[in-house]
Amino acid sequence: MADTGYNWGSWAATQLASSDWTAIELAEQTAPDISDAISLDGYAAIEVSVTMTETEAAALTGDCLIYVLGDADGTNYEEALDGAFIGNPFYFAATPIVSDTVRVRFRILASQFSSIKIGFYNDAGQPLDITVKHKFATIPVAA
Repeated sequence: MADTGYNWGSWAATQLASSDWTAIELAEQTAPDISDAISLDGYAAIEVSVTMTETEAAALTGDCLIYVLGDADGTNYEEALDGAFIGNPFYFAATPIVSDTVRVRFRILASQFSSIKIGFYNDAGQPLDITVKHKFATIPVAA
């Protein structure tokens, strides 16, 4: 029988304002940073990898909230304003570590969304350098 498991592609930098989201500083308690749209059309799943680095060597008092904003109607996305996550059921918190790097990874089945944006709200008490990457999976057709 042919392999029908997921075939994962290569990692790619997620885009923020049409630029690679690589070590971009996220200020504390400002409006959320939200990626450019990521289309899931033609894919079985997406894996997202996040790296958060705290470089100030200062006290941390909270978490960084990570959320997935789904395509609501082909043009608009679910909203998450200033950490309120109004109407968005898909978010979680990651706890940064002083003078260290924390990595978070998650996967989403493409059947859940046609297109997504990844967002962050920093409530950690200090700026964080954020890097976001993603890769897609396809499922081969059985022979």
